[in-house]
Amino acid sequence: MTIEATAPEVEGRLAAVPEVRSRARGVLGRWGLGDDDIDDTLYVLTELTANAARHSPPGMHHVSLHLSPDGGSVVVEVHDQSRAVPYIPADAAHNPVAEYGRGLLIVAELAANWGHQQTSGGKKVWAEMRLSSPVAPPPPHYADRNAPAKVLRRAAVIAALHVERLFLRRPAAVV
Repeated sequence: MTIEATAPEVEGRLAAVPEVRSRARGVLGRWGLGDDDIDDTLYVLTELTANAARHSPPGMHHVSLHLSPDGGSVVVEVHDQSRAVPYIPADAAHNPVAEYGRGLLIVAELAANWGHQQTSGGKKVWAEMRLSSPVAPPPPHYADRNAPAKVLRRAAVIAALHVERLFLRRPAAVV
């Protein structure tokens, strides 16, 4: 999914996040995830997407979200154009009124593993979400359902890399 949160102010960029969450819920449901797995994955996805929208450098509000199902887990990757390294502030765990850091603390608790990696265009922050019930990667919409399982599996893995694209743009102001 690609998110174009082009608003210059943080509130405008964050306004795209609920729509991303809603559309991602539909994708995860179509993949056959259970309700608890969907809820946990959506929490992590929302937190990482909101952080990316919040911390994107001015004029560079392109954020992409990739979801990849594979058996017992779903990997959530959020790419943005910021080079700022995500971190959990030292006082986040012990300060219930801390303004920042608690979201990543919860991501760390919900995800089996998470981290970040610098890329040529910014960074990606990822989280691996373990599922209570395994799901098969969805076959691409153009796959021949009568093809051998091995062929469908390979097509599904390739399709998972290109999952679905979602373009969100802030509506133009009505004059």
